[in-house]
Amino acid sequence: MVSHSLAFTVQQFDGALALLTVTGEIDFTTAPDLRDRALELSRQGSRHLILDLAPVDFCDSSGLNALIGILRCAKETGGTLALAAVPDRLSRLLDLTGVSQLMPAHADAAAAMSAHSATHGPAAAGPAVRHLRAVATPQDGADIPEAREAP
Repeated sequence: MVSHSLAFTVQQFDGALALLTVTGEIDFTTAPDLRDRALELSRQGSRHLILDLAPVDFCDSSGLNALIGILRCAKETGGTLALAAVPDRLSRLLDLTGVSQLMPAHADAAAAMSAHSATHGPAAAGPAVRHLRAVATPQDGADIPEAREAP
């Protein structure tokens, strides 16, 4: 059975920075969840976003499209998008499509945070951490599920 779910862990820092850790598979059914979570963070004032993709098992072209949409929205608000711990298969997809030229990718979240601090100043300590879980509905795919606080 194929799992169509993503889980998110959000760490928001002072200075309009958020670190969004994405867990699961980014595909046709879950890519809208990723885009929605990222845009929600932007609306909440986190213009600079780092996506930690280390726990991502799979990403198809829908996920790539979501990343491009997030980047576009970040730039429209004067923000940035950086990737951390990009899995090898996704890294290859980013390189083949030229998208890697548009989004900086770092070895891990710590490296991405350091690069952000070097450019925008240090993020304040003591992030607010929220764990969210979104589960897509494979029956119709039309409804975007609401994120729920995970235990």
